[in-house]
Amino acid sequence: MPKHPQEVPPEEESSLVYFLEVRNFLSRLKQNRSQYLNSKDVMSTYQQVLTKVRELDAIRKSSHHRPANSATTLIHNVELHNRVDSVLDDVFQLLSLSFLTVGLKNSAPATYASLSTVQRLLEHLDESNVFTHHDLRPIKERLDEISEIVSQSSYLDGTEISDGRIDFAKIQDEKDRNKIEEDLLLRAKLQHCLQEYEHIESKLEEIDPRLQSTMEKLFQLRRGLLSLAASTKRNAMSKQGVKTPDSLLPQEGIKQRLHELEAELTEIESHRDSSGKFVSLETGEIAGKGQNVLNGLLDDCHDLINDLSHHANNFVSLDSKLQPIYDNLIDIKTTLENLLVTRRWTLRETDLFSYQKRLSEIDKLRVGGKFPTENADAKGQAILLYLLRRCYAIIYKLLECSEPVSEALQKIHNQLSTVRRCLLELKRMGGVENDRELYPYQMKLASLDNVRVDGKFYDEDGNIPEGQGTLNALLAECFDILHELKIEAEERETPEDPQDDEEADDDHDHAGSIHEGSSAKGEATTADSHAAAAAAAAPKKPKARYLDASRPYSHDDDDEGDGDGDGDDEYTTNYSEHSYEDDEDDYATTSHAED
Repeated sequence: MPKHPQEVPPEEESSLVYFLEVRNFLSRLKQNRSQYLNSKDVMSTYQQVLTKVRELDAIRKSSHHRPANSATTLIHNVELHNRVDSVLDDVFQLLSLSFLTVGLKNSAPATYASLSTVQRLLEHLDESNVFTHHDLRPIKERLDEISEIVSQSSYLDGTEISDGRIDFAKIQDEKDRNKIEEDLLLRAKLQHCLQEYEHIESKLEEIDPRLQSTMEKLFQLRRGLLSLAASTKRNAMSKQGVKTPDSLLPQEGIKQRLHELEAELTEIESHRDSSGKFVSLETGEIAGKGQNVLNGLLDDCHDLINDLSHHANNFVSLDSKLQPIYDNLIDIKTTLENLLVTRRWTLRETDLFSYQKRLSEIDKLRVGGKFPTENADAKGQAILLYLLRRCYAIIYKLLECSEPVSEALQKIHNQLSTVRRCLLELKRMGGVENDRELYPYQMKLASLDNVRVDGKFYDEDGNIPEGQGTLNALLAECFDILHELKIEAEERETPEDPQDDEEADDDHDHAGSIHEGSSAKGEATTADSHAAAAAAAAPKKPKARYLDASRPYSHDDDDEGDGDGDGDDEYTTNYSEHSYEDDEDDYATTSHAED
């Protein structure tokens, strides 16, 4: 990470004091769990900060002889970066996470935290030189989404800018001027990320397309070895009595997995000619571009296998200076992985700021891309970098999983999501026998519907939090699914074969004519036997499988016991180093209403 001078010019000291006070205020606010964040308070603080940022920008432009109406900003300028910029970055991070917490996910200020995380991910990707198109594609999609959000919220429409300058004479309102400063800041940060992305993407184009499949296999193999190395180290520490998270694999499983990975590497290595060049897996042709990259990856994999094979208990010993860093990263990674599972009940987006700061402090320890050690040949650098980048990737995933619903309404959103998922599961399993089995869901939806006042959900203070459209759409969808299940249940209860009524009438006529003689009695007996045969041949009503409807939703905290293990268990295992793609999420949200 670049080192910046921390000397603050005298004219910027008042700005530094102000931003320090704001940072402390926001830190206390995020730690206060006794009340929910209010969107009005967040917006008010944000406007005050933007006003102070405009003043700081004007001071810098004046000090460095830049036009005051320039359509650029000197905030976060690399050449002028000092402690004020570092504190201001913390303030914007906290404000951005606060916007996410109050449900304003699609607002421009909320994109700042995502841009900062993406920027850090891109820097590590560029440094590691270990990435594929699969790693870059979701990042590019997210950058495109942020670009669209920033463009839609931009105050500048092009008419006020002439020769790179803004005509502030036409903009008198302070909020509009603040909007311009916000736009300049976000566009500068977005442009930096796009340039970094294009630089990284250009490296991929140097690989011959015929070697893409071989490259991706080597990438996956290297990541599997790194993940295994982290797991084996954790396993060995637990055996020594050190309190650590549970190992992903038992000792025997680790050895077996290592042999499997070694066999895969041998198989990949067999696809080389006598001169050591890789040949295409599809065509068998030798490609010139990308040979050095593949050979470098192959050497990395061999080094990791040797490290794991020739150390005691199959784990890599760490330098005494690296051990505390490893313990810290394991602790952060485990906590973040748990948040991926429980985020809908326990995560407050502002909590991510603490993990971002801890990772940033660890990142700053590196010198020349490596952590300092007592022994120059100490093992474990690759493992630490893997854990560091994995933590950044999980934070990115948590930011993208945020729902556009205020934390004040999150409990209702969780309950509606669970009801929707249960109703869809009932429908998938064939519905219910009768509508009585739907009573628990009807009562739960009715209780949630009664919470609304004039069609709106209010918080404890009488405010209308963000996320009204999301909750109303989710509630309406639940009622629609419930109605469909009721109709299906009624159809099952209705006799499907009209022949049953005719047979019943025939039986009555025959019974009434028994006294007419033995001939008539014989006919009635014959008719009865036919009726019995027809009844035996008639198809039986299907027995639908359904969930136990007597237990769910007996209290408002029903989601706490749900566990939500449908899809999120995979988050705790089998991570690739730079896996940012959204996995299939079984949780119900209105954004997936079409499912």
